[in-house]
Amino acid sequence: QDQAARSAGEKREARKEEGRGNVCTVLIQQGTLRVGDVFIAGNYYGHVRALLNERGKKIDGAPPSTPAVVLGCMGLPTAGENFVQVEDDRTAREIASKRQQYQREKDRRVVQRITLDDLYKQIKEGAVKELPLVIKADMDGSVGALVDSLASVTSEEVKINIIHKGVGVINESDVLLASASNAVVIGFHTSATPRAQSLAKSEKVDIRQYDIIYQAIDDIKAAMAGLLEPVVTQRDIGEAEVRQVFKVSKVGAIAGCYIRSGSITRSAKIRVRRGRELVHEGPI
Repeated sequence: QDQAARSAGEKREARKEEGRGNVCTVLIQQGTLRVGDVFIAGNYYGHVRALLNERGKKIDGAPPSTPAVVLGCMGLPTAGENFVQVEDDRTAREIASKRQQYQREKDRRVVQRITLDDLYKQIKEGAVKELPLVIKADMDGSVGALVDSLASVTSEEVKINIIHKGVGVINESDVLLASASNAVVIGFHTSATPRAQSLAKSEKVDIRQYDIIYQAIDDIKAAMAGLLEPVVTQRDIGEAEVRQVFKVSKVGAIAGCYIRSGSITRSAKIRVRRGRELVHEGPI
């Protein structure tokens, strides 16, 4: 084998530990990794200061098909990136530097997403000539009413373009369409699935949810006029499914729940939905 890559693997996760620094968990796929070896992991390089096995015991080397904890990386690479041993420190630094430069250039090329908060600024800069919208609502009648109301919103500098409208929850397909079209997602009397919310966060897609039509219209008009005021946004921290309801005297109804994602905290506010119907909203 080439000396420049006589051991290699896949990095499964990375974290920072007090007293240890950056810690990477890897699965060796070929060759043997030893203490003192120089390596590249994603956009970072390092020296193997110590090797630990799955029980946390120090080992001198990790042969193929061995999971190992590696100490000594200069940064925290992302999960799934290749972990490759290289010949010397100079080679590792050069490769890491080029990868980091490429990542910086890639980040600069990321498309500036349209949000209602900065719409007016983009209009004035000439970056926006139209406002693409994805509309989702709880009923077909609601969709029609919202579309008709938006048709009355006019501006000399920007026009509204509804690229998709539908009934139901805001899902991943809606977010992907909005991402590809640089659109804002408007939800009326509906919610977004946890996966859609996660995808919207990673794709930087603006999702706005409303229960009253004129609030949506006013927000869009205000955004186009540069008058949109800061609003308190909803951040979903968890989702639960009610499995059983217990009634206790002097207390009331107690919901026995199964946490499906995230976490539920005592200070949080909740929305309880039965199908598409919102049956309760308030603090826990």
